[in-house]
Amino acid sequence: MTNNLLHNPPVPWIINNMKKATDSKVPQGTKANISGSKLENRVEYMIKSQLGIKSKHASRTKETDNILLKNVKYTNVYGNTQCRSEFVCCYKSRKIRIECKTQHSAGSVDEKLPYLFMNFTTTIPESEAIIIIEGEGFKKGAKEWLKTNCKGTKVMVMDSTEFWQYLDDGLPKPKLSLRNNVVTALQGWLS
Repeated sequence: MTNNLLHNPPVPWIINNMKKATDSKVPQGTKANISGSKLENRVEYMIKSQLGIKSKHASRTKETDNILLKNVKYTNVYGNTQCRSEFVCCYKSRKIRIECKTQHSAGSVDEKLPYLFMNFTTTIPESEAIIIIEGEGFKKGAKEWLKTNCKGTKVMVMDSTEFWQYLDDGLPKPKLSLRNNVVTALQGWLS
């Protein structure tokens, strides 16, 4: 696969909408939504092409093996059961929750990273998670803070190029610290 396809999968809707989003009359929120959708579509394309699995909206299927579930619910740290993340990759008896965050200009996405960290390290039922983070608009230190705090937990943080390599390497499991191995085992035992 060429590097060009990695960064620009053949998704005409995204390309057409990105052209519209460069129009100065388009609200910043709309531009951010289109940019986020572009990353999500690129990640979906990478998973489907590398693992050879299909994707379906989580509410429209009961399948849980060798499928990429989209728009998957979870309970957040406040007890809200209506939260959703982009994907749960169900592959070879593993379930990996995946969240995509992108910020190409100054904004508030980076302020949500501690909340995402808390949810992914304490409330999601999966024993593995990935946060794919892209863009140069994050406040100084935000990406580094997330990577540092997720190190040794069930959550890996990477950009889309690192994610492609992770898929190419066969989805190696994260290296958990001893404390997190115990916590993960207890969470599995209690559920």
